[in-house]
Amino acid sequence: MVLGIPYDSNQTYITGSRFAPTYIRIVADSLEEYSIMQRIDIRELPISDWGDIETSHGNFEETTQRIKRALKEVAFAERYLFIGGDHTITIPIISFFSEKIRKYVHLDAHADFEDSYLGSKYTHGSVLRRVGEIIGWEKIVLVGLRSVSKNAMRELEEYGVEYYTSLEIREDPRILEQKLQSADYISLDIDVIDPPYAPEVANPEPLGLEPLQLIKALINVRPKIVDVVEVVPKDHTSITAILAATIIREVLIAMTK
Repeated sequence: MVLGIPYDSNQTYITGSRFAPTYIRIVADSLEEYSIMQRIDIRELPISDWGDIETSHGNFEETTQRIKRALKEVAFAERYLFIGGDHTITIPIISFFSEKIRKYVHLDAHADFEDSYLGSKYTHGSVLRRVGEIIGWEKIVLVGLRSVSKNAMRELEEYGVEYYTSLEIREDPRILEQKLQSADYISLDIDVIDPPYAPEVANPEPLGLEPLQLIKALINVRPKIVDVVEVVPKDHTSITAILAATIIREVLIAMTK
């Protein structure tokens, strides 16, 4: 099942990811439903879109409660794909499903490992730190890293967090494939992709992954949960939203086929 979470009150540079669920759905209408990579039409699969959760802009605590209430209503689903929204939407989702998560893969250009960022523990800069506190450091893998503070780098290593930079993945693409294989939950911050392919993101960083490489790895796994976050589309012509919609189509097919 698909569920949108249009919440972006915890971004600090480019805002607007609350519009992503709407624009990604709009541009998806212009894409073919048939996957040339997987040779399957997504309309032939048992996938349902449940629309968006009504969030409380500027109030993370209230939004967290609304997300958890919504998840209780759809707890019957076997697999979930969430469309954000900023990366903090991952925190209530992982909290709700924590007992089912054995391996969490965080695809991101950034470490997201500050204990507190700009005076708050719940921003895009602290998501992975909160996830680790919920499910344990040994269960998380950070993939695509290329932007991190000196302090966060030190603490990643002190806490024993497994991480791989985008440069390492460019040199050895098997890393990406291998780390995704065992994931129960994949959190995809679209900024893990190189900015020429995905320019409309909250915090763009050069030297990222290529879309085709990422999609090829994603269609070979069947996680229980995926979220796609930090797309910041300006309008219905957004190439980043088009890329996100393409990735979502391929991931949904892979999860369901």
